[in-house]
Amino acid sequence: MTTAPAGFDTSSIGRWISDRYGVTDFEVEVMSIGRSNLTFTITVDGRPRWVLRRPPLGHSGGSAHNVSREGRIMAALGGSDVPVPHIVDIVDDPEILDVPFVFMDHCPGFAINEPADWARIPQSPGPNDKRSCAFGMIDTLAAIHRVDIDEVGLGDLRRPGGLIERQLRRWLGQVEDIAMRDIPIIREVHDALVDAMPDPAGSPVGLAHGDYKPNNMIFAPEGTINAVVDWELSAIGEVLTDLGYFIAMLTVPQQYTSIWVPTPELGFPGPEELIERYQEVSGHEVHDVGYYEAFAMWKLACIREGVYTRLLTGKMGDLDLDPETAGAGVEDLARQALTILEKA
Repeated sequence: MTTAPAGFDTSSIGRWISDRYGVTDFEVEVMSIGRSNLTFTITVDGRPRWVLRRPPLGHSGGSAHNVSREGRIMAALGGSDVPVPHIVDIVDDPEILDVPFVFMDHCPGFAINEPADWARIPQSPGPNDKRSCAFGMIDTLAAIHRVDIDEVGLGDLRRPGGLIERQLRRWLGQVEDIAMRDIPIIREVHDALVDAMPDPAGSPVGLAHGDYKPNNMIFAPEGTINAVVDWELSAIGEVLTDLGYFIAMLTVPQQYTSIWVPTPELGFPGPEELIERYQEVSGHEVHDVGYYEAFAMWKLACIREGVYTRLLTGKMGDLDLDPETAGAGVEDLARQALTILEKA
C-alpha cells in the first residue's frame, strides 16, 4: 500500500479490507470527479476494484453529505431500470473510519468531463452515435422518475411540502450558516424564486437525482450508460427540477458553471429536442422549465459557495482545486439564475 490521501485511514480500512476480502496490497487515489463527498478509487494488481465514498473532512451533519443515505438509494435502485454501481457495503463503524462510508464495486467506463471524453463516442449516424447517447441520458432520467419509491423501499424519504420549497429554505440556511463572506444576491434570487414558485401540486412527483449531468454518469465506449453516480443531492419531489437542471447545464455558458458539457455544435441535441424526448418517454407534461433552470443555477451557486468554504478551511482532503477558483463566479451564477427567471 502507498500512503493514502487525506480522509482515507489506510491502517484501519486496510485491516477491514484484509479481513473481509483477503486483500492486503492495494493503491488508493482521489477520483477527479466530485467536489463534495470524498471519493477514492482502490486499485488491486493494477486494476480499479472498489470505490469508497465518505463525507468531507470536518463534516458536521446535513443530508447533502449523508453517504449512508446515498448508498442506500443506490442499493435500492440495484434491481430497477436505473443503472447504478453495485453497492458492496454501507459501513458505520468508528473503529474503521470516523464517519460512515459506502463501499462499492468499481464501475468500468468513463464520465464526460471534457471534449476528449465526448469524442470517444461515435459521431457517425447509427444506433450508438452521439445523438443516441444524448437521448439515452434523457431516457435514463425518465427511468429515475418512473421509479416506484414504495416498491424499492424508499417511501420513507418523503418529506412534507414541495421539494423546491424545502430546498430554497435549506440551501439559503446552509449558505448563511457556513459562508465566510457576504453575498447579498443569493438572498435576492432566493426571494425572487419564492415569489415565482410554480404550484407543486401541478408537477409530477418522484425520485429526483438532484445533480443530473453528463459528468455524473459512467459511459460504455458505445455511449450507453453503465451507471448514474453522485446521488448525494437526491430527494423525493418535483422531478422536473432534474430536467431544468440538465437543460440549464447545457445552455448556461461554461464560464459560469465551470463544468464542461457537450453542445449542439458537437452533436448534442438542443433543449427543444431533449424536452420533447423527455415528454415522450416519461409521459409527463413539461412546464415551467425556465423556472427550474433558474432554480438549478441558484442552487449551484449555493453549492459552490459551500465548496469554496470547505476548500478554504481545508475540509476537502487532497482535492487539487484552488479555493479562489472555486469561489469565483458564485455571484455570476446567481445573476444567471435571475436572468433566466426574468426571461421565464
